[in-house]
Amino acid sequence: MRATTFLALLLCLGPLNADELNVIVSGKAYHTSGRGLNEDNYGLGLQYDFDQRRGWIPLVNFASFKDSNDNTSRYLGAGIKHRFKLAPRSDPLNFDAGIFALAMKRPDYNDDEPFFGALPFVSLSNAWGGINLTYVPSLEPDMHAFWYFQFSLKLAEF
Repeated sequence: MRATTFLALLLCLGPLNADELNVIVSGKAYHTSGRGLNEDNYGLGLQYDFDQRRGWIPLVNFASFKDSNDNTSRYLGAGIKHRFKLAPRSDPLNFDAGIFALAMKRPDYNDDEPFFGALPFVSLSNAWGGINLTYVPSLEPDMHAFWYFQFSLKLAEF
């Protein structure tokens, strides 16, 4: 997704107000190929979700974590997700699906220079937190495809 397309989508949603701040706990990766790769991708970050508009929730997120080669990787990005309510408002259970565009730095990829990408993701959440899942495809020359899990815990609601 090009940055201009993403910006146009955000502008169509109308005025944005702050909604929720979450701490992101990076956790686990499951590689589809490759052996000897680190699958304990522990790290921390923050995610800021804006007010929901017509079922859509814009967000920004950054994190630092141990990557598949035990190096510290960092990313900063923005995305949008669509929320599907699975349970009544009194005990909310939500399923979100979206896309996330990011800039990332990895010591072992692209000479530690930022590179850009966009990834699909889904999440299952309730009033206090959730589980995020994304699929990262293979990148040449040496990055293997994997499924990546994170946990989110609500810090504040505005």
